[in-house]
Amino acid sequence: MIGQLRLVAFGVCVAACAGELNVVYEWGSNINLWTGRREHDERNATAAMEDYVPGNNLVHRMRIWDGAMYVAVPRFKRGVPATLCKSHREPDGGTTLKPFPTIRMQDVGDCFGVQNAKDIEIDHLGQLWTLDAGEVYDLQRTADAPDYTCDPKLLVVNISSGAVLRSAVVPSSMHTAGRTVLSGLSVDLKTLTAVVADVSADNPGFLVYGLRSGVYRKFRCKRLRPADAAANGYNEALLAISPIDNMLYFTTVELDNVFAIPLSVFDVPATRLLADTYDVSHYANDLGPKADTVTAMILDSVGRLYMGMPRAIVSWDTLRGGFDVKQLYAQDDRLQWISSFAFDPDGYLWIVSSAFRDFVDIGSDGHGPADMKIFKSHCGATAFALLTAAGSTGRSPDAVSSVKTVTAAAPLLHYVFATLAIQITFARRTVANDR
Repeated sequence: MIGQLRLVAFGVCVAACAGELNVVYEWGSNINLWTGRREHDERNATAAMEDYVPGNNLVHRMRIWDGAMYVAVPRFKRGVPATLCKSHREPDGGTTLKPFPTIRMQDVGDCFGVQNAKDIEIDHLGQLWTLDAGEVYDLQRTADAPDYTCDPKLLVVNISSGAVLRSAVVPSSMHTAGRTVLSGLSVDLKTLTAVVADVSADNPGFLVYGLRSGVYRKFRCKRLRPADAAANGYNEALLAISPIDNMLYFTTVELDNVFAIPLSVFDVPATRLLADTYDVSHYANDLGPKADTVTAMILDSVGRLYMGMPRAIVSWDTLRGGFDVKQLYAQDDRLQWISSFAFDPDGYLWIVSSAFRDFVDIGSDGHGPADMKIFKSHCGATAFALLTAAGSTGRSPDAVSSVKTVTAAAPLLHYVFATLAIQITFARRTVANDR
């Protein structure tokens, strides 16, 4: 398995995105939500679709693996039969989003299943990580609403087999029902350690979970909550881990600035966390202000950070000094609320956009997600996980051995990313000298 880790050697691409944004999918035109008619388990299919509200089903996060899209469709409001889905190509050329792994494990109120997928990530071993917020209908709460609250958790699913490798419930000491707001998810490929943000007002910080150890740790960070945060505004965290410089880049919808914090901060002895007073705020480096609200963020395999804003996409080279943001697409009215970026192995950046702000402020008319589209543009780079994918097809390894595999592969992954950083730096200096 280790011998199959791939690296683009001596040919690092540093080109920026080029060309027009092309619409690949448009909701209701060539992409549709699964309707349950082809589901073998008719009982679950019928129950799931009874209260289906098309307008409340919005793709909020997306990742691409082995030719398929994996998406999180959060249960912000009622009428979402499946909160975690995979794309399926239909004979007529259209695409349907179907429950993944099954519809049976996505029943509202079944705390063993997936309640509310808020964020997803795929690692280089072909394992789908899902942040399940536990609470449902967070944008449609009423006094007489049934309480379907479950504890938040992280699920790790083997994409190839659909087997659940880990269902890690967040300890009760680290969250409070109705007050903890978990969002954002990024995975350190070298150690298979996930970082999630809590942007709640009373106890903001980072939840760090190690797949190998099976242990959560929480690090307070006041940087995640601005002093003048809107009490009733929509907020979520955006996280991106770079294995090149071992930094966690983060911001939130409400924050005015982008920050970076070293991953080494999270390696403190457990005894320092017992008192529940350890705060990492002073380790967070303020990179600079954002030109506008950022609603999506992703890192590519050459260390470039992409940020989605209303009607715009910008990028920043994390390996260069200074927060010098480059505008890639601007004043494009089709880019309303960019909820997700994703890369494919061919160097294309995929963008999910919808009228999410209207969905939050006004609500749905029930007919369909407002103006939801998926675009793509060639950027000449890919995701870290796809760059170092285990096997040429990007398929996942055996579920039982996957955790042990990454432990053995960690030294090689460190070498791969260190070599990649040197190659990128050299390539950029050569380009600069040629100008």
